[in-house]
Amino acid sequence: MADIETNKSITLENLLSLRKKMLSTEINEEMIKISKLFAANGIKKAGPIVTTTFAVLENNVLDMEILVPMDKIFELPNEYKFKPKFKLTNAIYARHCGNPAFLQEVCNEMVEFISRNGLQQITPGYNVTVKDLLPGMSVDDCIIDVYIGVSDNIL
Repeated sequence: MADIETNKSITLENLLSLRKKMLSTEINEEMIKISKLFAANGIKKAGPIVTTTFAVLENNVLDMEILVPMDKIFELPNEYKFKPKFKLTNAIYARHCGNPAFLQEVCNEMVEFISRNGLQQITPGYNVTVKDLLPGMSVDDCIIDVYIGVSDNIL
């Protein structure tokens, strides 16, 4: 059972954004392309990688966005967009430790929490990779924070 907290926020600046329709198997390929772009241009990752899925389309194609904070502003190739700031406030939050294959269970618990507490979800879930997996590490070492924005209106 996930420990769910309320009224959390996250702010990141100087982000590369890639919003694309892709298969889950293509996500890692896109991450490698971004790493190569950074390496070729002397850019360092300046914070956690954030991903979100807006929709699951036919044939398990995901409409998703990858956000990567950069240590400097850079003229990005056309497939990417620059976002000066990402800010999410009034979110519910939970931390997932372990294999990312079980992340959906945490998300399901968060959606149930929203329903049980009469909240209104206003954003998709944003997955923030707190602990990157390095070569030799187990997927069970993964740490991902999940944020879902909820309305602070009282209706």
